This record gives sequence, C-alpha cells and structure tokens, in this order.
Amino acid sequence: MSNEKIRVLLVDDHEVLRDGLRLLLEGEPDIVVIGEAADGQQALERAKELEPDVIVMDLGLPDMSGIEVTRQIVRDDPEMKILVLSMHTKNEFVIKAIESGASGYVPKASTHESLLVAIRTVSGGKRYLHPLAANALMENYIDQESSLQQRFQKLTEREQDVFCLSAKGFTSKEIGEQLIISPKTVDTYRQRAFEKLGIEHRSELIRLALNLGILDDLKEN
Repeated sequence: MSNEKIRVLLVDDHEVLRDGLRLLLEGEPDIVVIGEAADGQQALERAKELEPDVIVMDLGLPDMSGIEVTRQIVRDDPEMKILVLSMHTKNEFVIKAIESGASGYVPKASTHESLLVAIRTVSGGKRYLHPLAANALMENYIDQESSLQQRFQKLTEREQDVFCLSAKGFTSKEIGEQLIISPKTVDTYRQRAFEKLGIEHRSELIRLALNLGILDDLKEN
C-alpha cells in the first residue's frame, strides 16, 4: 500500500543524479520519491510542504551548504530524518553533518545497497553511518582524546593535583588542607587549569575527568 511506503525528498543540484536516484528508489516496493529540490531554499520549502519521512541531502548546494540546510530543517522539525549523501568523506564534513542533526551519512561512492539500507534505517528512527563515515568519527574521537591528554600534561603538578581532587568532589578547603595551601590559592590553581583545558563551567569538570580516566578508581570501588 502506497501510504506505508517511505516518502523521500531528494536534494541535489545535479538533475542527472536526482533522476538516477529517483529511478533507483522507485524500483523498491517500500520507497517512493515525493519531491525534489535543486538548492537549499527549495529544500527548506519542500521539507515544510511535503513533510517527507526521509530527506536525502547533498552537501554541495549552490546557494547554501547542505549542512546549514540540515541544521535549519532539524531546528524547525527535530523529528525530521535527514540522510546525507555526499562525495565528501573527510572527517570535518561527516562530523559537521552529524552535529547539524543528520541521522545518517553515506558517501556517493558507496553501493546502491548501502543507500537503500541507510534510508530504511533512518526512517525507522535509527542512525546509519557508512563504514567510511564511522571511521571518520572514530578518528576525530581519538584525536580529541589525544589532544585532551596533551593539554592535561601541560598543567603544572599543582594544577593537576587541584583538578583531580576537585573532580573527586573535594571542596577548596579540603583540597587546601591536603596540599597545605589556602582555599584561595586552590581556587587560583583550579581556574588556571580550567583555562588551559578549555573549561568554562564547573559542570564540564566531571565529563573531562572521566575522559582522562581520573575517576576510574572511584568507578571500581
């Protein structure tokens, strides 16, 4: 039954590619293409007008970035499923697409089967990352972890001590008693550590400490 099919909106500035995608998708019994858009503005308009189940989004649009289009669509409709289909596989594109709200990422060089699986996956409310895209995210995570460790190692010994004890829940007074310094000096060391680690709020302290492994002994106890 047609009303049970996955309703897809195609967004790409190349008509030949859109024609090919339409031919491929409409050959599937559970998918129907309900519209097309050749640029970002059209995509925004068609998304509101047609309310598709899945939007297949190119990143290289002539009037605005597909990432910005994705961000605007998801901002207006957080439930909208957007699957990026792009020639770009570099980490920066994958990361920005996911951060903008895309539910999945498939390189144009991948197989047709990968695209079909991706459309069905995101339409069901799950995320889909092609192995190339997943690898990009993993590399970015490893780079961030390495950078965090390097920044932590650049703290002075006293700044590291204060940061670790703060993460474990000790107050400035208690830390001062352990390190034999005043609470005010503890606050100064903590602020310096925060600045060097790029922390603006105390709420980020625990997350960073977990990533650094500082709280591992507490988790084991």
